[in-house]
Amino acid sequence: DRIGWYRTLIRESFSKKESVFICVPTRYDTEKFKNMLSKGIEHYVYTFSHDMNKKTMVTNYNKCKEEKHPILIIGTGMFLSIPRTDIKTIILEHESSDSYKQFVRPFIDTRTFVEIYASINKSKLILGDTILRPETLYRHQQAEFTEVAPPLFRFTNAEKQVIIDMKNETDELGKKSFSVLSNDVKKMIEYCHEHGESVFLFSVRKGLAGVTVCNDCGHTLLCPNCTSPVVLYGNKQRSATKDEGGRVFMCNKCGYKEKTETRCPICTSWNLNPLGIGTDRVYAEVKKYFPHINVVQIDKETTSTDTEARAAIASFYKEKGSILIGTEMAFSYLKDDVYASAIISVDGLFSIPSFNMNQKILHIIEKLQAITINGILIQTRMAENKVLRNILSGNVLPLYREDLEERKMFGYPPFKKLIKITFAGTAAQGEKAREYINKTLGAYDPQIFSAFVGKVRGEYVTNTVIKIDPKLWPIPLSKDTKADSDLYMRLKAVSSTFTLNIDPEDLL
Repeated sequence: DRIGWYRTLIRESFSKKESVFICVPTRYDTEKFKNMLSKGIEHYVYTFSHDMNKKTMVTNYNKCKEEKHPILIIGTGMFLSIPRTDIKTIILEHESSDSYKQFVRPFIDTRTFVEIYASINKSKLILGDTILRPETLYRHQQAEFTEVAPPLFRFTNAEKQVIIDMKNETDELGKKSFSVLSNDVKKMIEYCHEHGESVFLFSVRKGLAGVTVCNDCGHTLLCPNCTSPVVLYGNKQRSATKDEGGRVFMCNKCGYKEKTETRCPICTSWNLNPLGIGTDRVYAEVKKYFPHINVVQIDKETTSTDTEARAAIASFYKEKGSILIGTEMAFSYLKDDVYASAIISVDGLFSIPSFNMNQKILHIIEKLQAITINGILIQTRMAENKVLRNILSGNVLPLYREDLEERKMFGYPPFKKLIKITFAGTAAQGEKAREYINKTLGAYDPQIFSAFVGKVRGEYVTNTVIKIDPKLWPIPLSKDTKADSDLYMRLKAVSSTFTLNIDPEDLL
């Protein structure tokens, strides 16, 4: 029990007159961990997050400075700046969360900062999670970290996770047919509603359909501004169109909108077919079969503000037997457990070209398991996928080993340090940028290619990836490292028209 171990550690630290800082990825985690850890020490627990009320932040900050008794601080990374010289232990909780990594310039990874900070301040650093990242587990194998508890490679209650093979789904007449909701999911919803229990239906994407293709020529409908696939949104999408009764194509990358009364730009055909399953489509399907049930939806389009999301989750909890449909955003608002859950389609995640995708799928299932009382149904048309089978067996050690082998083969972390350099401009500027990178960083074998989304807001995007030995880009806790000062100076000299991202989450 990780939380029980934390409670013991905090009390032992207090007895030594030492304070503890628990670093968490989001403000929702600050509330969660305060509720779990503050019993008996309520007067000495302080929480901080970047979007908390300014007055409360200042008040808590001053109390932290003035309090003579050791304290527990639960906050996001920026609040390690609180001037307490008695913080001797830092816990980096949910260390696998991608929320630690900034998605905008300067792309700081709080996990790296915390490790450097702890080393400089000679504080004990503890990395905690249900299942740690492969990079962290590998470093543990290399004796860079000792362990206070053995790393886990098993899920508890794995027998409650069930794969539903959607290729075998049949309609009322017994014929095989495509369906958003399997018969098992429908039965689960019926049972839960009859017994006043809550259901969470997880969807990878928002909207009605992730892509739309022409049935005549096979062309995928793309945004004219940035070449991303446009997403089909339904009439629940309040911000997409002034016509509340219609549907609209919208680009999630740049915000471009287009009416659905459009032809294929290649062959002018009207025969356009939306593919994929988004939250809007799940909502429509649930309402089709269960019009009498209270259905709540949480995603970045339907609930675009924190206030809207909190109101939605309050409605879900208030009425027994309700259904919540949501993307990963919903996890931040689910404070109480749900009775049953389902992943409507896990297949969309496997189609994303990312070296981190296996871990992302694993952590989504782990998050669902943590909030689900009874069981999880996983709909897929890839029922024999070995990643799913490993996860659902409860033993993810084979998956971890295979993942490491593939990362080593293709030169991904932890075996290589990745540096991503991006340039956006006209086609001519892009060619000059490629020449500049080859001239400046040619000694480091730069891999230059057009981005997955090759055009954003009218500008062509070019990516460069450099892979180096991690020992040439060290952090204080790494052993036997020697910094490559030449590479550092070359990167520092790169024009500000380029963006640099160390340890990118993807290479797209």
